[in-house]
Amino acid sequence: MRRPETAAPARARLPVWRRLAWRLSASFLLLTAIGILLSGFLQYRAQDRYLRESLGSLLLNISRTGALLVDPSLHATVEATLTQDSAAYRRLRANLAAIQDENGIETPIYTLTGFDPQARQAHFMVTSRGPGLPGEPYPLVPELLEPLGRAFREGVATQTGIYRNQSGTWMTAFAPIRDANGRVFAVLDVDYRVDVYLKELAAVRRRVILHSLAGALLALVAGILLARQITRPVGQLSALARMVVEGDLSSRVRIDARDEIGMLGNIFHLMVERLQVSNRSMVDVLVRALETRGGEAGSLRRLADASLAVAERLELTTTQREALELGALLHDIGEIRTPEAVLQKAGPLTPEERRIVEQHPTWGVDILETVPLLTPALDVVGGHHERYDGGGYPQSLRGDEIPLTARIFAVVDALDAMTHDRPYRAARLLSEALDVLRGESGKQFDPRIIEATLAIPSERWTELLGLQSGQPLIHTR
Repeated sequence: MRRPETAAPARARLPVWRRLAWRLSASFLLLTAIGILLSGFLQYRAQDRYLRESLGSLLLNISRTGALLVDPSLHATVEATLTQDSAAYRRLRANLAAIQDENGIETPIYTLTGFDPQARQAHFMVTSRGPGLPGEPYPLVPELLEPLGRAFREGVATQTGIYRNQSGTWMTAFAPIRDANGRVFAVLDVDYRVDVYLKELAAVRRRVILHSLAGALLALVAGILLARQITRPVGQLSALARMVVEGDLSSRVRIDARDEIGMLGNIFHLMVERLQVSNRSMVDVLVRALETRGGEAGSLRRLADASLAVAERLELTTTQREALELGALLHDIGEIRTPEAVLQKAGPLTPEERRIVEQHPTWGVDILETVPLLTPALDVVGGHHERYDGGGYPQSLRGDEIPLTARIFAVVDALDAMTHDRPYRAARLLSEALDVLRGESGKQFDPRIIEATLAIPSERWTELLGLQSGQPLIHTR
């Protein structure tokens, strides 16, 4: 029953989400993407913090320096007169404009007085350029209240975070302006539009996204290659194990890996070989038992070899040949439930005895279907008494409804039975038996199988059926 080594069996059809290769690929992709995104997020946060701190420090330095250049006496004059036409205002405005130009600040800088946190407003006093008349109210957004209040109360330079108002997105620094007695009487306000800062952060975000996409693509490719490298032998072993469960012990796969998977493959092959030896031994025991009860030693092997000879002309797969051979050896195993008196009866059977005999294919299936390694024989065991025209038993199958292996064996079994003596009749000549087969083509037997059978030379049939010795052989129905 040994068959030549076959190609690796097909992969079991699992849903994509349950396949190990896709799970490994997805895991590799997910972990890589998470790593890249986490790295990018940390880079983004670090860049964000750096830009905030750098910009905040720059604005604080500008505001501190500018506050030192504001003359308290001139500022007091402007507060007293509240006009832009005074020499004091013009001198202070020129100083603030110089600070603005030296530091490349686009928006005006100005001094604030009269801070009222309850009303959320202060008052312009001196501006470097643009609007903002002395004493004009300046409404404050909530983000300005706390740092501006600290500058007035505590006399320290402060800064805001990034905030929005009706004019855009800003960051602001405040520095206290003191009189000769050290009292804070005004605050210098330096505003900075953070569009450039936001553009830099947007560029960082784009780099993070692009790097993440590139990394994810590379991870996907690497994950698929790695997963296939790992799971291909696992899939091959899984498919081979499935075939073993179904009774195919001759298939092999080549595992080239030199790791634990390769070791597993070698161990699995050794296990299958030992299982094959055990299975062959079990079948041999069953064959000897069946031949002891019903016929000559070697008669079942003869049927198996003759069946394989016909199969060679029909291009059966290796698996079908294995099933045909096993089925030929065990085809009448159901007769162990048939009384000996019925099996060996020399005369015609009664209707009741005929019904008993016709149950042996069903009994054979019942016996073998509990043994997974013997299940390939079920088609032959259960179908070798079906007729091509539908007049057989036990299921009255017709045409291609009958398994191909059962149709092949039915022809060989009939030829063997006709050319050997039975308790109820003498053997026929081989030529007569072949004529009978020819006449039953399309009736009892499949025409294609009859054609293949008749294509085998008579000399070969004489050898296959063991007719050279001329000894009468006893065989059951």
